[in-house]
This record gives sequence, C-alpha cells and structure tokens, in this order.
Amino acid sequence: MKITNVEGIILCLPVRQPVADGTQDDLLIRIETDEGITGYGEVDTCPEVGKAVVDAAMSHGTCYGLREILVGKDPFDIEQIWELMYRKTHYYGRLGVVMHAISGVDVALWDIVGKAVGKPVHKLLGGSYCSDVRAYASLLMPDNVPEVREAVRRYVAEGFTAVKLGYSLKEAMQAAREFEDIGIFWMEEPLPPRGV
Repeated sequence: MKITNVEGIILCLPVRQPVADGTQDDLLIRIETDEGITGYGEVDTCPEVGKAVVDAAMSHGTCYGLREILVGKDPFDIEQIWELMYRKTHYYGRLGVVMHAISGVDVALWDIVGKAVGKPVHKLLGGSYCSDVRAYASLLMPDNVPEVREAVRRYVAEGFTAVKLGYSLKEAMQAAREFEDIGIFWMEEPLPPRGV
C-alpha cells in the first residue's frame, strides 16, 4: 500500500469571532492510498497555516511540506514517517503548527492502518483500559461569577458530571487553590501552551 495524496481541508464557520473558541474552525487531514483506503486526522490549530504546512513545496533542499514527504510512502511505516516529517520540517518549525499538522497526519495514518487490518485503532495501540468515557461540557469562561454558576448548573441539569471552563493565569491559580479545598483532582488545560 502506498500513499497517493495528502490534503489539508479547512473547516470553518462563515464568520469567525475573536474569541478563544475552538469550534469556529479546524483543519482536517485526509490521506488517500492506492488501495482506496482513506485516513482522517483532526488538527486543532490555525487551519490556514496548518494547510500551508501540508501544501508547502520543497525549499532550500532542507524543508518540505508534508504532502511531498508522504506521497509514495507505506502508511504502515508510521514511526519512520514521523521521524522523516520531523527532520524535513526542522527549517521552519519544531513547535506549534508544524507539530499540530504532524500530529494530524499521525492520526490519519493510524486510521488507515486500522481500516486496513479491520481493527479499531485503540486495539493497535495496546487496547482500551475502560469501556466508558466520561463526557464533559466545555465553554468559554463567562464574564462573572453568577454567569459561571448558572452555566455550570445548566450543564449539571443536562446530566454532565464535569465542566471545562476557560481561564486566565490569575483565574487558573485561584481556581486551583479553591478546587484543592473541595477535592477536585483534575484541571485540563488551565493555561495556554508555553505561557501567555
């Protein structure tokens, strides 16, 4: 089996708002093979920049777009492909959007392998450790404490047992102290990656 095409597909709402809301836009990686199997990976990044990482042509003989790296490769060679992508993108990035795009390709490759062997990806990665996954409600941080209380009450009434709120550094530190006092044991993404 060989990879025949790699595409970055931008998904976005008709109008994007200047708020930290990851549901407004996204990048979908689609990898096609010569055996008709297609794999998909999702990338939560700036979709236009992520697509550029996929589409970029070779430059300086030292940096390549992901499509150029992947076409012709065997999608089962995931580890070797990952190392190749990492090496051939070093000129323009080892952090941020490049790693986001590489991660989306990685997911799409696993999707192809799972489809090819007729197994769910979690089985290929060692099996699952649970049969149920706890869903949580996710929202941007409301403007004031009463709005937070109302939003959390609404989600609890809908059956959610966990809620994710957006935080600033100051709010995250204050919340962590208060959560510790009431026995909450997990804060997902309390701060943006690499600081503010």
